[in-house]
Amino acid sequence: MKRIFSFTILAALALMTPGLYAAESAAPAASPAIQHGNLDRKDHEFLKKAAEINLTEIELGKIAERVSTDPNIKKIAGTIIKDHMVANQKLERLAASKGASIPLEPSIWDRHTLNMLQKEQGVKFNQEFLSFNVKGHEKAVALFEKESLRIQDPDIKAWAQKTLPELKQHLAMAKSGKPEAVAEKLKEQKQQKQQPMQH
Repeated sequence: MKRIFSFTILAALALMTPGLYAAESAAPAASPAIQHGNLDRKDHEFLKKAAEINLTEIELGKIAERVSTDPNIKKIAGTIIKDHMVANQKLERLAASKGASIPLEPSIWDRHTLNMLQKEQGVKFNQEFLSFNVKGHEKAVALFEKESLRIQDPDIKAWAQKTLPELKQHLAMAKSGKPEAVAEKLKEQKQQKQQPMQH
C-alpha cells in the first residue's frame, strides 16, 4: 500500500514540475524545431522539401557505393553524392541567411525506403537503386518546375532555377543507368541554346 501511495505522489510531482525529472528520462531528445524565419510559409515548405530530397539522394548514393559492385552504379552514386552535397550546402547557407532552418535528415518515409533498399544485393539492388532514383528525381523535377514559378523570395527562386537543370541531368542518368547520360544531357541543352529561335 505504501509503495502505491509513494508512486502516486511522485507521479503527481512529475506532472506539476515536468522539468524536475527530465534528466532522468530515458526518452530521446526531440529534434530542434524547424524555424521559417522571415520567409513566406510556402517558400519555407519548399526549402524543407528540397533539403529532404538532397539528404535522401546523398544517403542513397552512399548506400550504393557500399553495396553495389557495378562500376556504373558506383560512378552514378558518386556523382549524386557530390552534386547533392554541394546543392544542400548552398541551401543551408541560403536558409540561414533568411533566418530559417531546414531538416538535417531524410523524411521518415524516405528513411524507411532506404533501410529496405540496403538489404538488397547484386542485380536486384542495382535495379531498385535506379528505380528509386528515377522516381525520386521525377518528383524533384516536378516540384522544382512548379515552385520555381511560384516562389516569392528572389534568392530562393534563383537557387531553384539554377538547380533544376542538374536534377534533370540526374534523371536522365538514372533512366539510362549510365553516368555518361549527364554529359549527353548537357551537350543536348547546349545545342538547344545555340539553335536560332524560329519565328
